[in-house]
Amino acid sequence: MLGVVICYGLTGTGALPDLEGTWAMLQVYPRVAQLPLVGESSQTSYVVQWVDVEQDDGSLTMRDRYCFTIIEESSPLATTRIPDAFMHSLRPQPRTATLADDGERIVFEQAPYTEIRGAVLERPETDGLPIDPNDPRVVDQDADGFPGMTVQVTLLGLMNAQIYVVQRVQYELSGAVLSTDRIEGLIRWSDEQLVLDATNPLLMAGAESTADPDPAKHVFVMLRASEDWTCEWLREHWRELFGVEEPERA
Repeated sequence: MLGVVICYGLTGTGALPDLEGTWAMLQVYPRVAQLPLVGESSQTSYVVQWVDVEQDDGSLTMRDRYCFTIIEESSPLATTRIPDAFMHSLRPQPRTATLADDGERIVFEQAPYTEIRGAVLERPETDGLPIDPNDPRVVDQDADGFPGMTVQVTLLGLMNAQIYVVQRVQYELSGAVLSTDRIEGLIRWSDEQLVLDATNPLLMAGAESTADPDPAKHVFVMLRASEDWTCEWLREHWRELFGVEEPERA
């Protein structure tokens, strides 16, 4: 179980901390999904990425470079895998955040941010996602020859399939600077996914899901990165680095 502490941090320093540099970031997204042929399954997505931070006093500009996403399912009958090509194709726009000393802690706040994957929308926050793979707004963003973004799915331990999707991810962050090397807090988020096509027609309907109702489970952690860290190193050590336990096996 990963928890965060947002009540304490740097205070009384007389100046805002210097956060400029490269950080490793973990975002945790728990949800409950209804999967085809499987039924209800609790899912937790762990997103690991680099964040390059530029700072102008209390204003931060953050540029992301994704490493990988791990999705854990409570049901042994379902597995969802996000290919490396999916993650490496993401080119999010810079995010902005602010720092402020409220007398008890250094508050970190990131304004709402929207990312569209597998399509180009004129109004990313409000335009409906395309449902037709031939819609001109759809792009083969991961460059694998299929529309949208490719996700790999295994059901019942037998059915291996691919779904081709478009996604809208929206989130905002609220937390505290615990030290010049660590930031923690909570994520408020929503997402939307539509299946454009699938190698198995049973998966065309997609999976309905809702965010876990406990807001304390939706967390982020940022750690100042060491120069010798790589995405490959993070893939091997992310659990111990961020304090995430291995899931219990049935």
